[in-house]
Amino acid sequence: MISADKEEIRMIFEEVYPNNVRERNLELYGQMYTSDALWMPPNAPDRCGIPDILEGFALTIADKYIDPTFTAEEIKVIDDIGYVIGISIANICPMDGSPSTQAHYRALWVMKKEYGCWKIDRQIWNNKPLN
Repeated sequence: MISADKEEIRMIFEEVYPNNVRERNLELYGQMYTSDALWMPPNAPDRCGIPDILEGFALTIADKYIDPTFTAEEIKVIDDIGYVIGISIANICPMDGSPSTQAHYRALWVMKKEYGCWKIDRQIWNNKPLN
C-alpha cells in the first residue's frame, strides 16, 4: 500500500500540480489542497486555507504564464501523512511581451490523505540559484 501512496504523491507533484499551474484553472488548483492548507511561497505572504491560497495563486499568474517541471527526489509515507521533497524549474513568460525567465525552486510538501485521496496540506518552496 505504501508504494501506491508514494506513486500517487509523485503523480500529484510531478504531473497534476504542474498541469494545473499551466492550465491556470483556479478550481482544479484549489482541489489539490486540504481545507486548512498552508501555502508558503518565496518573497510573498503565507496563505492559509483554499480561498486564501487561490487568491495568492491568482495574483501569481495574473501577469505571466508559468510552465513548471517538477522532479520528486524523496517521498515518505507514514499512515495518512506523507511528504515530498523535490525541485522545480519553471519557465516564466510575462504577458506583456518581456523576455521569458527561468526560476529554480526547492520544494517541500506535507501531504495528508483525506477520504482516500492525497492532498497538499503544507507547501513551502524557496528560490535556488540556477546551476
